[in-house]
Amino acid sequence: MHEIWQHLWFGMTPADFLRTELRLTPARRILTMRLFITLMIISFVGVTLRPPSIIALSFSFVMMLAPTMMDHTTTRVSAWKLMRLEVVAIVISIISLAMWGDQPWFLVPWSYGLITVLLFISRVTGTPTIPPMLYVFSVLYNPEHPEQNVYGALWIFPTLGLLAFGTSIAAQLIFWPQNYEKLLIKTLDERLDFIAHMLDRLARQVEGGDRAILSKSDETPTLVNVSRQFAILSRAEMTDSALKNKHAEWIDFIVEVDAWFNVTVKLNNLVLETDPSLILTGSDRAKIYAIGVECRELQKALIECETPIENSADNKLSVEISNPPSNDSLFLLLHQLEHSALRTSRCLALLYGPVSQPTVNETEPASSKGQTSPLFWLSKQFWVDNMDALHYGMKFALGVMICLFLVQAFRWPGIDTALLTCVIVAETSLGAEYRKSVMRIMGAILGGLLAYVFIIVLEPALETIAGFMLSIAPVMWLSAWVGSGSPRIAYVGTQIGFAFAHAVLPGYGPVTDLESARDRVLGILLGITVVGVIDYVIWPQRSERMLTKKLAASMRTFGKFLSMGVASPPDRLSSAAMLKSIDSDLQSAQTFLEHAQIEPGSNQAGASSRLNTMGLMIGTLHTIARRVQARHHYHVGKEFRDQIAALIKLQAALDHSFSQALLGFADRLENKPNDSNVSKQSSYQMLEELTRQAILVNASNADEVHLINAHIDLDKILINAIDELGSMLAGIKSH
Repeated sequence: MHEIWQHLWFGMTPADFLRTELRLTPARRILTMRLFITLMIISFVGVTLRPPSIIALSFSFVMMLAPTMMDHTTTRVSAWKLMRLEVVAIVISIISLAMWGDQPWFLVPWSYGLITVLLFISRVTGTPTIPPMLYVFSVLYNPEHPEQNVYGALWIFPTLGLLAFGTSIAAQLIFWPQNYEKLLIKTLDERLDFIAHMLDRLARQVEGGDRAILSKSDETPTLVNVSRQFAILSRAEMTDSALKNKHAEWIDFIVEVDAWFNVTVKLNNLVLETDPSLILTGSDRAKIYAIGVECRELQKALIECETPIENSADNKLSVEISNPPSNDSLFLLLHQLEHSALRTSRCLALLYGPVSQPTVNETEPASSKGQTSPLFWLSKQFWVDNMDALHYGMKFALGVMICLFLVQAFRWPGIDTALLTCVIVAETSLGAEYRKSVMRIMGAILGGLLAYVFIIVLEPALETIAGFMLSIAPVMWLSAWVGSGSPRIAYVGTQIGFAFAHAVLPGYGPVTDLESARDRVLGILLGITVVGVIDYVIWPQRSERMLTKKLAASMRTFGKFLSMGVASPPDRLSSAAMLKSIDSDLQSAQTFLEHAQIEPGSNQAGASSRLNTMGLMIGTLHTIARRVQARHHYHVGKEFRDQIAALIKLQAALDHSFSQALLGFADRLENKPNDSNVSKQSSYQMLEELTRQAILVNASNADEVHLINAHIDLDKILINAIDELGSMLAGIKSH
């Protein structure tokens, strides 16, 4: 139980978790202020114009837009998508009330089937569960009075659509407008500054080996960084269509800066961790210094949107190493570092140059072709692949119906929040549902307590709307502050605002009903209990199984990428496309791992060991991603492919063995049959043969040999990582 409690707080103490998640960064401060202003405007409209009680639900819809509230264009696009879902919900609700509103024997089975279908569609398409949520709110909250429900359904559009979304968009236009292109340049500038700072420290290492001025990097290479930059680029292109003309150049530049950063961190840590101390020679430090100077110039060119000085990198990075290399690994890293700088400079020149590179069309994966056809939804394969989504819809729709019967049986309309809870906490796995349920109940309790304090202590002393707005401002700020955080805590902020508004805003005059906040919390507890039992008993979706699928998907992505061959390398966007796909899968895998650790039975010896091993596999797959990315950069250049022409067949055979090993691991992980016969010995033998042949290739040209050796060094790291992955897989299967 203690382990589950720790995992609930993501391995931290509650105090450390709150300290981390509530930290106000400059970007979060702006987002918090925008949310706060938006919530205050909605509250002002609610207390003056007195729309129906659905005004409280607009708080939740504003929070849905929080991740996009950095720019009015992306907010507008997101709001438009949500408004379309609202319109669907309004139409369905009114039609249902018109047909079966006064006939409960028909309304109940109709609602069950409709909610099942709506949840199924949301799960398959990946859209928010707004239609089933609004249907429950409009039709089932007060089923005895269908005419009032029609009135409430019609109020959804002006209240949620125009007020909530319109206010959010206006906040983007008026308060601290952001520019995504500038934000992208800023993030890349910070990355280049980090590289230059680290290179400067390395270049200043004294000959005697004093490493006091050095420190191990706290920031390690992660896929999240490059993924975030890709996301910012997409939003920038949405805001400024002119950026699409340079889409390929931006992608290349982002990937090259990321690769440069990874090599720099690896070099820094190599110097620090080598025992005995690794001494940089004067020539080593001269080369590092030249690369650092080039990085500063690239920074300046990036910020000023200028083309870097032509051939500056080639001139400054031509420091010859007259002395023998101080360390073989160091020598290879220095070559990687130099070529990363050269590639980054060339990418920036193309980015701000007058001529754009030819656009490369990113083709749709073969597996997804034809899946958008309406006939595909009728195929057997579609229903086999999405049976979990059907179970998902049926389970949570059943929870809504059970809560509806309980509310009607107890004649206790105040706990009707149980119905909405069944839809809101509907998640893909047990662990995800439990975590969201905890956040929902925490936010509801805190919001309810604050509502009690306001009603009992502050409201009797208020006489004006100005006083009312000042009194609720701290709660609105708290809701905006928490709601602007990461997904780990943001939903708590949503519930604080919703619970407080639900108790304080509806009605005319001062609130005298103290039961509203209490009943809301009790209804949430009832809904969480009902869906928790149903989800655990009927078709339970374990997070570990979802985690397994994501890990297998990552391995298959690597396998397919490596099988493309080196003689005719994939297009120059393929590396970025691979990173996007791998990043998505590994982030989802990490999320499922966190969810699996709080599920029942996760603290048992076998389950705990499997989850720990899968966590290590995520790290190993991250290592493989970086090595595959670095190798790909060599093959993109025609000069390097010409240099290794004699080794192409051996390298292709080795890559094929890597590909088959990873594809075989994916099948084994999912317990699927696999007829791959690639042995570990054969891969090592091919690598040894490749190493021997490399010695004979252009032996008179030292620079080319160094490049080939650097590439083979990446092969060695890759084969060790794949070997490590196989050992972990064997450990999982032994439990």
